[in-house]
Amino acid sequence: MIVAELILARKGLELVLVMVIAVVVGLLLVSSTAVTSYHAYAQDLSIDEDLTLITSIEEIRGHLMQALNNKSIGNNDMAVAHAGHPAAEYLAEIAPIIEKKNPELINELRDKLVKLPSKVPSISYDELRIEIDAIDALLEDASNLIRDENKGSVQFWLEVTKTLLEHAKDEYEEGVEEEGKVSSAVEYEDAQAFVARAEHVFTSKIKGNVGSDIGVVIERFFSDVKMAMDEKRSADRIKELVDGVIPVIPEFPVNLMLVFVGVVVSAILVSRVMPMGSKMKI
Repeated sequence: MIVAELILARKGLELVLVMVIAVVVGLLLVSSTAVTSYHAYAQDLSIDEDLTLITSIEEIRGHLMQALNNKSIGNNDMAVAHAGHPAAEYLAEIAPIIEKKNPELINELRDKLVKLPSKVPSISYDELRIEIDAIDALLEDASNLIRDENKGSVQFWLEVTKTLLEHAKDEYEEGVEEEGKVSSAVEYEDAQAFVARAEHVFTSKIKGNVGSDIGVVIERFFSDVKMAMDEKRSADRIKELVDGVIPVIPEFPVNLMLVFVGVVVSAILVSRVMPMGSKMKI
C-alpha cells in the first residue's frame, strides 16, 4: 500500500514538473513572439505614414528653432536658410499624408512655410517667434492626425527617437568633415537641432515608461552627444555615441503579467497534487 502511494505521489509530482516546464516553455515562446512582433512592428514603421509624419514634424521644429536662434544673433542668412528647409525638404512628403485627413490644414501650413523665408530678413526676432509659434500650432494639429494606437505607443515614439538620432548622425557627418572644423554650418546646426528634438521626444513620451537605470543611461548619452557636438568632435565620435546608445534604447518589453499568470497556474497545479503526497506513510 505504501509503495503504491509512493508511486502514485511520484507520478503526480512528475506530472506537476512536466506542467511547470510546459508553462515556462510557453512563456519563453510568448516572450520570443513578443520580441519578434516588435521587430516586425518596427520594420512596418519604416514605411509607415505616421512615422514619416511625426519625424518630419520634429525635424521641421528643429529647423525653425535654429532659424530663431540665428535671428537672435543677427545672422539673417542662416536664419533664412533654416526657415526655408521645411518647405523645401518636407512639404512634398508630408502634404499627401495630411491632405487625406485635413485638406484645410495642409493648405494653411503650406502657405505659412512657403512664405516664411522671405519674411525673415525684414521682421524682428519677436515677430519671427510669433510666426513660428503659429506654424508650431499647425504642426501640433498635424501630429494629432496619426492613429490613436500610435499616439500612446511607447514603441512608436522609440522609433521616432531612433530615426531622429540616425538623421542627426548623417547631418553631422556632412557638417563636420574634420574634427574641430565646421564644413557646413547649416548641416551642423541641423544635427544639433535633431538631437534636441530627439531628447524632447524621449523626455515627454518615453522616459516615464522605462526603467530608471535605462533612463539615466540615455540622459547621459544626450548630455555627452550635445557636448561632443558643441566641441565639434569628429563625425566618427558622434557615430560612436549614437550607434552605442541605439541598442540601449528599450524595445518591446516582455509582459510581466504573463510571468505572473504562469507562476499562479504552477502554484495551483502543485496545490492540487501535493495532498496526494501528504497521505504517504513511511
